[in-house]
This record gives sequence, structure tokens and C-alpha cells, in this order.
Amino acid sequence: MDRSTNTPANFGGYYGAQAYRPNSIPDQPVQSQDFNHSKVMRSAGFRLPWGGTQDVMPFSLFARWRPKALRRIETREDLLAEAGDQGQLDHESICYAPLAFRSKVIHVFEVYGKGFFCVGLPLALIMYLSGVLEFGPETTWLTAFVELWPVLFVLAGVPGFMWLGSTFVFTLFPRWSVKAGRGPEWELNRRTGMVRVWRYRRAIPFLGRRKVTVIEAPFYEFDGWVEGGATRYGPRFDFILCHRYSKLKVHIGDILLGWHHVSRPCYALWDFLQNYMDVTRPLPEFPVLEPHRLKDPVTAEHDRKTGRPERYWRDMDDKTFKEKEDEMRSRVLRINTEQRPNLMAKKVRYAHMTPEDMLAYGRGSQGRRPRSGHRKQFKWISE
Repeated sequence: MDRSTNTPANFGGYYGAQAYRPNSIPDQPVQSQDFNHSKVMRSAGFRLPWGGTQDVMPFSLFARWRPKALRRIETREDLLAEAGDQGQLDHESICYAPLAFRSKVIHVFEVYGKGFFCVGLPLALIMYLSGVLEFGPETTWLTAFVELWPVLFVLAGVPGFMWLGSTFVFTLFPRWSVKAGRGPEWELNRRTGMVRVWRYRRAIPFLGRRKVTVIEAPFYEFDGWVEGGATRYGPRFDFILCHRYSKLKVHIGDILLGWHHVSRPCYALWDFLQNYMDVTRPLPEFPVLEPHRLKDPVTAEHDRKTGRPERYWRDMDDKTFKEKEDEMRSRVLRINTEQRPNLMAKKVRYAHMTPEDMLAYGRGSQGRRPRSGHRKQFKWISE
């Protein structure tokens, strides 16, 4: 994709001085130690390379907002804004702010109730018909139901009540059902190039006012990591951002991705985050970001030059979107992350460097002795 020669002066200082620009990352301090990974944890995970990104994103993230859902969002009232929700997903930042406990419970009941009902109802019908045939010719439909109703109720009744109940509550009491939680937990800000993490604590548990601490550091001081693990069903992989110079992890993958049995979705998420934060290129072609593309100067300029339709995703038909889904899945499966050099290794000497990192660092350092300390690890803001 074409990149803009963007500088703060190009757009009236819209982007901050520390906004992420891959071609102008300052030389980084030496990483004295890996604060976020022990030797055992490093053996179960691996750091992802910077640069060389492709126009991909995890398939599950791409397919989360289909054209019908986007059009529905345009026409309905924004209950989250009324509830004071501080979450954000637009041209400026990706900010995660969880909803209140009751909103989470209603959502869980709706999602899991609908899912189990769609699976349990066919099983219940098959079991019921099998019972009618098995009990003999004297068995009526009613007597078979009386014999099997406890099992049928567990398979289809309970999930159905969960689904219908949550839908009923949300339909009749939308403003009560949607309530903002305590505040944001993390943010990736495209305009400023900063990553923020909020921490909440009380001096006395459950009593008194929460103390809020905000930690802020540039995006290029974080590395993308894939953490491996095991479940009863096989391996699992999670994506996290780790600050290079402090004990700070941002579990972005928990919200945007979830864990997977394969690592490629984590690779795709890392590419997506780098592309989103990179102000020398337009916003990624992420359907839910489409209404905000005109508000981002680099993206608006790109769309004007290329003649991109303003409602490309929102007016797309289901068949075409299905083809785009298949195309994205194929691109994620072919992603070349494992073959890429780590371009950040030219800027920083890691505490634990791979042979490839050593080679890249030797080329990038040009014989200069790097700084040995990090005077300002990150910015603390208390509220």
C-alpha cells in the first residue's frame, strides 16, 4: 500500500511528535533485562518481528461487523454513549473500557443461550423422536414427552430461557441493561502514538474511592509476543503487548482476538495493530472503521486519490462480503511473519537476542555504542 510522506506539519500538527512512523523510529536504549518473561516463559512464547506488515487482520475480528450490522449501528440510538462508556474504536484510538457487571451477565446469557439453544434444539428433537420409536407402538407423543422432558428441558429449554430472557430485558430496559463500567483499561492512540494502561485500586477493598493510575509509553517501546500454553484440547496461543523497559503487559489479544489453537491469528493481529498505528499509511480496511475514515487526514487523502467509495463496506451485499471473508482467511493462512527480519533489532539491543536480531543490530548500529539506560521508562499520571 502507498505510504504518505506524513509529518506533523503536513496536517497542521494533527498527529503527535511520537506518532508511530516506521521510517523515523528513534534509536532505542539497550534492554537490560526482559522484565515480562522468565526463562521458562520465553521457552513457551516468542517475540514477533516489527515491520514488513501485510494488509491482514484476524478473520474473527474482520467478520465481527458485517454490512447489515454496520447499517443497523447507523440507524439505532447510541446507548453506549448515553451510558457514559469510555471505550473507543475509531480513527483516533482503540480503547477498551468494559461494561458494568450486569451488562456483562446479560450479554453472556444472550450469546451462550443462543449458541446452546441452536445446538441443543436439534439434539432434543432427535432424542424425542428416537424415544417415541423406542418405547413401542403403545407410546403416544405425550407419554414420550413426559418421560423425556427433563432431558429436553436441559438441552433446549434452559438455553432458550437464557436467550429469550436476556433479549426481553434488553428490549424493555435498554438503558438499565447498558451501563458503563469503572473506566478504560488500555488504549492504543493513533494520533499520539502512545499506549496507555489504567490501573484501579482501593486502599480498602470494596470501600472508598478508587485510586486511578495511568501509565503511558510510546507504541514503539512495546513488542508483540505470542504466549503459548496447553489446554485439554491441545495447544493455545495468546497475543500480548510487552513494554520493553518495564514490567508492563497489555493483554490486547484477550479482547480483540481471544486465544487460538494456532498462532497465525496472533500474527495477523500484530500486523493489524502496526498498520493501525502507522500514520504514514491510511487506516486498515476494517469495516467498522469506515465511518471514521474521512476524519483521519492521511486516510482521507488516500481515499480521495484512489477514488475509494465512502460506503464501500456498508453498502456491500452479503455474497460479496462472504468472498471478502474467504479472501481474508486465505491471506491470514499465507502470512509470512515467521520469515521476516525484525526491523526493530536495528534500533535496539535486546536482552535476549536471536542470531537474526544480532545480524540486524550489527547492520543498524553502524558501530555506534547504544545508550545503556532508559532515563524515562514511561509516564505516570495519577487521577
